[in-house]
Amino acid sequence: MSELSEISGGLSGGLSGGLSGGLSGGLSGGLSGGLSGGLSGGLSGGLSGGLSGGITSPLEAGAQTKNRAALVGPFQGATIPLTLPTPLDKPERLAYWAVGPRLLVCELELLAGLHFNVNQAKESVSLSFTDLDKKPLKTQTLTRLVRPTAQIFKQQLALVSNYADLREDRGAEILAQMTGGMPFVASIVGLTAHRHKYTLELLDLMISLGLHVKMRFKQSFACQRPVDLSPQIQPMIPTPGHASFPSGHATEAFMAATVLQTLLPNGSKYKEQLERFAARCAVNRTVAGLHYPVDSAVGRLLGTALAEFFVARCTGAKLHERGFDGRKFHGPNGHVIDFDPRVSMSDNQSGYYQLLPAAGTVPASPILAFMWDKAAKECQPLK
Repeated sequence: MSELSEISGGLSGGLSGGLSGGLSGGLSGGLSGGLSGGLSGGLSGGLSGGLSGGITSPLEAGAQTKNRAALVGPFQGATIPLTLPTPLDKPERLAYWAVGPRLLVCELELLAGLHFNVNQAKESVSLSFTDLDKKPLKTQTLTRLVRPTAQIFKQQLALVSNYADLREDRGAEILAQMTGGMPFVASIVGLTAHRHKYTLELLDLMISLGLHVKMRFKQSFACQRPVDLSPQIQPMIPTPGHASFPSGHATEAFMAATVLQTLLPNGSKYKEQLERFAARCAVNRTVAGLHYPVDSAVGRLLGTALAEFFVARCTGAKLHERGFDGRKFHGPNGHVIDFDPRVSMSDNQSGYYQLLPAAGTVPASPILAFMWDKAAKECQPLK
């Protein structure tokens, strides 16, 4: 769940997942890339391996050519019946395709209907969904974020500096999570590549949604990183080449925590550990010197909202709009506050987390429902 997923995850997951994925047909490379290189690395590994169809050596290609010449004899035309399946666009046919093409189909389906609205006066950006298959068109706002003030970012900088004292203690975690936190999540819920093929692909799709949405919000808000405000921050790892608010690590970690609680048969049993990990992963980015605590707070909200939308597109559900007002991320009399995952996002008491009462229906996509059902069956206990 990485803010460097387009760089580090793409390189490590793409090289290891893509090369091994090519040699094995793309499938195992994408999945092993998902575990070793993070979910986004697994996606890139699956795409590169699945689309290329495998890497064939010159020796093997030459051997295949000679073997064919010795076997085929005179060409006899089509001897096997041709089938043109009906009806068109049947979701179950996704099972026939390689990982890369399957994920591309699902990714386009997942992103369709999403759009952003920028309010310059309020310095807010909202994400909405429109069901393009239903007429008349109706839009449901999923989340609305408001940028913190310059004063809040300046106050938060002192917290970033203080968190640097934990770098020696958390250094190994920070380095391991640069390319994503999937190995940590897998350890909590017991995900394995050989048993959970569709589950890992479903989580790849979830992370893809998070990557697209968080980058669009980052582009809109264009908030400077801590290192841009003080030469004393000196991050322990390279600062990503995009804006600070919201935190991508926090967004993706809380997405995974929320989705898995819904997907797994006993999801509530994993709630505490998944959410503790999501919070720790988010805080680690502040320890590293890359994020303010407010970035993690908004990432928690955004990750939860996106996870709820993701589940709804897979299963169909009513959603409440969620909001985060960064201008109110402070204590009484305006004093600085830290990210606290214990603060409720539902009771509207914090001032900065908001849950609106009105609910709108988000329909299930047949394509995404197919992926969800396949993943859910993998997660059932052995019988």
